[in-house]
Order: sequence, then C-alpha cells, then structure tokens
Amino acid sequence: MSKKAIIPVHIPTVEEIEASVKSFNSGISDTDYEAYCKENDIPPEEFTTMELLAIASSTMVPNGASMFIGTGLPVLTMTLAQHTINPEAIIVMEAGMLDPSFEHIPVSVADIRGAYMASTALSMIDAFGTYEQRGYVTGGGLGGAEYDEYGNINATALWEAPRNQWTSIASGTGKGPNVIFTGSGGSNPIGTLSDFILSVMVQEKRRFPYNVQFKTTLGAARGPEGESRWDYGIPRGGKGLMVSDLCIMENFPEEGIYDMRLRSVHPDVSLKDVIDNVMWELKDKSGKVLKPTDDVPTTPSPSHEQLKVLRMIVDPTRIYLKRKTVREVVYEKEHGKPWRVKVKG
Repeated sequence: MSKKAIIPVHIPTVEEIEASVKSFNSGISDTDYEAYCKENDIPPEEFTTMELLAIASSTMVPNGASMFIGTGLPVLTMTLAQHTINPEAIIVMEAGMLDPSFEHIPVSVADIRGAYMASTALSMIDAFGTYEQRGYVTGGGLGGAEYDEYGNINATALWEAPRNQWTSIASGTGKGPNVIFTGSGGSNPIGTLSDFILSVMVQEKRRFPYNVQFKTTLGAARGPEGESRWDYGIPRGGKGLMVSDLCIMENFPEEGIYDMRLRSVHPDVSLKDVIDNVMWELKDKSGKVLKPTDDVPTTPSPSHEQLKVLRMIVDPTRIYLKRKTVREVVYEKEHGKPWRVKVKG
C-alpha cells in the first residue's frame, strides 16, 4: 500500500455537484437564450464537446479555490465556475493578474483583458514568487500533448523511438524530436507547487500512454511508491483530476492511491471508448480493472442554466466554443451533421 499524502482540498463529489447545479439559476430568460441560439445557429437543448469539457471542468473546482490558469479551456472553466456554482473561486494568471473578473475572455496569459477588475496586476515574478511559491495558490488548470497513468504531462516534444536520454533531448536518430511543442512555460512550477492539478485534454490512445515521453509537469503523483513526487523531494500536491472529452479520472493520494482511476463516463459515451483510448489498464477507485460491460457512474449532464451562462456570458462570440475535436470532425463527415448531445433533466 502506498503512503497517504495530505491533500488540503475537497474535490466535489458527484452528489454535491448535482445538488449545486440543480439549485443554480442564471437569471437569463428563456426568450433571450433562444434568441441568442437562433442568431448563432446552435440548438438550445444540445451541447458540443467543448461545452461539455468546460462545464464538467468548472464543477470540479473546489469551493473558493485559487486557480492558476492559462488560456483556452482553463479560462472557460474558471470563468464559468465563478458565474455559476463557485462565485468565490479566484483566478491567477501567469503574467501577474490576481483575482480578475473577465468581461471578455483573454486569448493569452498577458492579454490586458485578463487584468479587468483584478485585485493586483503586477508581473510574472509576483505570480510565481509572491503567490505560488508562498502557498497561496490551490490548484492549476493545465493541458498538454500526453498524459499518463500517474498524471504526468508532456508538453515538450515527441520522439521517434528509440529516444536518446541525454539532456539535449535528441532522438535516437540524432535528428532531435519529431514534434516540438511550446514546452513548460509556467506549468512545471504550477504542477510542483499546487495542491492539485485539473488537467483538460481530448482523449486519444496515443495521447494517454503508460508513460509520457517527457515529464514536462507533474500533474499528479508522478509514479508509484518509490517513484512518486514525494520520493523526489516534492512535498506539496499530488492530487490529480483529468477531464477529457470521454470521462473524468481522479487519483486519491490521500488514501494511498497514486494512479489515475476512472471517476465517471460522460453522457452518451461508452465505457469501451474510454478503455480503448488509454494504454494502461484503467481501474475504478476500488482497484478493479474495468471491462466494457461494467457499470460506472455517469458525469452529470450540463444543465440549461449552465449552458446559458457559458454561451451568453463566458464566451458569447464563441472564440473557444466553436472549436471541434477530431471525433466531432470525423462524426460530421460520416453522418452529415454535427455531433451533439441533448441536455438531460
């Protein structure tokens, strides 16, 4: 049994999320919402993958948490959380903005729109020194190219096998990486110094290997006992959450469970699709290796009220919401219509 870690955050349970969402009212009238949907040619009763990712992620943020975020889905996640069931949540951006209230979502971490109504707007040194290193940041919202069984994130590069292990990160062919990404940026210290990491990615088997090719960020426990972050002298953090377009995964280091376990499967997604799109043996919290026929919890469906806020307040011009996943593109080509799921309840 792995040693238990101290994780001073409470991740909302499925039951808590359902209760919070049920009691939330956006204050947006159905008439205004239907007019917006008609103008933008989107069905008011159905949601896309990007909308599901944003909504599911927003419900996983602990109450009142301060979250280090980048652009894209993390911005949608935190802005939606603030406008719905987590109004006390605090946004921290790499360029030094603390506690902003976005009127328009920023498109980069240094976008001046990210400073709107911020408590402070200082510098990157303050973001990582004054806030993060002093322990004032609860978690981080991150993504990457690869994500493995122990929550490690690769946002650096991909190599052709066999890979040379020298620090020059040259491939075994001597030609360097096949694909180079943006790299760590601030994600490495965010993963090292936060209590937990909320990762959001599109799930494909090639992107969810047993081991990432390069550990850009420790997005959870790093490895089993003996290879964990705590064994490498990193005392804080280790809690990991992964919200993909298929499911939600979570580890439980506070209970001695270091690897990522299945928490729930999204509406209209089969467990077989989830299992087929990871390279490791996916387990439930009890440690049982899952089979496609097993019964597993379902992620709470987005509500009408959450969709109203996401579409009309958070991203009304659909800067991020208009994006499509590879699965959606393939589905649209094969079926001649967009992939969407009907709101339940």
